[in-house]
This record gives sequence, C-alpha cells and structure tokens, in this order.
Amino acid sequence: MIIFLLEFLSVITKIILNNENLELLTILFLSLGIFINFFLIEFFRIRIKFSSILIRKFYSLIFFLGIINNLLIPENYNLIAEILIIDLGAIYLIFKICKEFDHNPLRWLGLNNIKLKDSKYFLYYFLAWPLIIIWGIIVEYLNIDILRNSNYSEEIVNALNRNYLVIFFLACIIAPLSEEIIFRGFFYKIIKQKYNTWLAIVINSFFFGVIHLSPSAIIPASILGVSLSMIRIKTQSVYGSILIHSLHNLFALILTLQAL
Repeated sequence: MIIFLLEFLSVITKIILNNENLELLTILFLSLGIFINFFLIEFFRIRIKFSSILIRKFYSLIFFLGIINNLLIPENYNLIAEILIIDLGAIYLIFKICKEFDHNPLRWLGLNNIKLKDSKYFLYYFLAWPLIIIWGIIVEYLNIDILRNSNYSEEIVNALNRNYLVIFFLACIIAPLSEEIIFRGFFYKIIKQKYNTWLAIVINSFFFGVIHLSPSAIIPASILGVSLSMIRIKTQSVYGSILIHSLHNLFALILTLQAL
C-alpha cells in the first residue's frame, strides 16, 4: 500500500509540475493497486481487531511525506527518501500489529540475543551459493535471456548518484534490517502459525525474491532467503539473518563498485 501510494503521488506530481504526458494505464494500475490494498488492509484489520484510527493516521502521514518528497526534496534524493519511508514505515506498522499478538514485539518477531555457540549456523549462508551457481548454469544453458544476470546493482548505484556512503547505509544497514524484520521476523512467524516450518520458509523466501523486482534476481534472492531463514531458525534470532544479509550486501556492493 505504501509503495502504490508513493508511486501514485510521484506520477501525479510529474504530470502536474513537469507537464509530462498523462499515462492513463499507469494511473489506472496504481489506482487499482491502492483500491485492492485498501480492502485487503480493511479485511485483516477487522480480523486482528486493529485500530482503524491508527491506520488512517499512518497513511495520512505517508501521504504527507510523499508530497514533501516530491515537492521539496531534490529529485536526486527522491529514491533515498522513498526507501526510508517504505522501510521505516513498514517496520513501524509491523511493531504496532505485533503488539496485538504479544506485549513484547521484539520477542514475538524473534529479535533475541544470539548465543556465541550458535554462530556456527551462519555457515548455512554458504549452502545458498552452489544452488545459485547451478541456477546460473541452467539459465545460460537454456539461453533464457530475461533471467540472465542484469545490471540490477549497477542501476541502483547510478540511481543513487554513486553516493557511496548513502548506498552503504541503505544497502548494508537499512535494507538488511527492514527486510529481515519483515520477512524472517513478521512474515515467517505469521505463516508458521498456520503451516509447517518448511512451507513458511519457502513462502517467505519466494516473496523476498519477488520484492527485488528484477526477473534475474528473483530466484537467486529466493535461494538466499531460504538460507537466511535457516539461520534465523537455528539461532532462534533474526539478528543472525540481519548480520549475514548485511555482509552479503556488502560483498555484492564491493563487487559492483569494482566492476564500475
């Protein structure tokens, strides 16, 4: 809902201020996304008896921040502001929702201290690499162009104007923290309450892959998601998956910068 709303505001602002052509299909798609999300939110809000007033206040704030981002913040920094609004907004809402399940949201989300002896489970990270390599070989062998390695990382670096300090902050701190809380914390726990552990791992990992948007990144990110889920389960802490996710992004960032 946050993503659809911010994108809708961005498109409308560009049409009004920059006299860009009206993209009717884009407007309809974003409007439909907001409309569907509204009813999904209302459906789940009623089921968990969540405050409608808090929801309205939350999205009013998102709307206000979106307007500020498009009108007052320089275009070069719009993407940074959007990422912060989406990630921090999602975490805030998740913590509010978790209070409906447990008075201690940190405990419910799995944000527990890691025991030193459990650090051996970080090695599960390396199980992902053979599968990612095999997937790459299959894609090359079958000559599936859309699934080949894209310039996804390079596009992000360029979109952030090669401000390496900001890129490090977003890629190695904000992204691992927010994505792990959302997927290995909240999403995993919700699915696990109704289904078995492996199904919870597969579902949260698949959607973790999907949010990377690039077709070439979906399967590798999903495989990584499985590895991070196993670390989260074995260490009984999301902090473990946050740490490994952060190191993974740092490694990917270094390789991207060397390539550039």
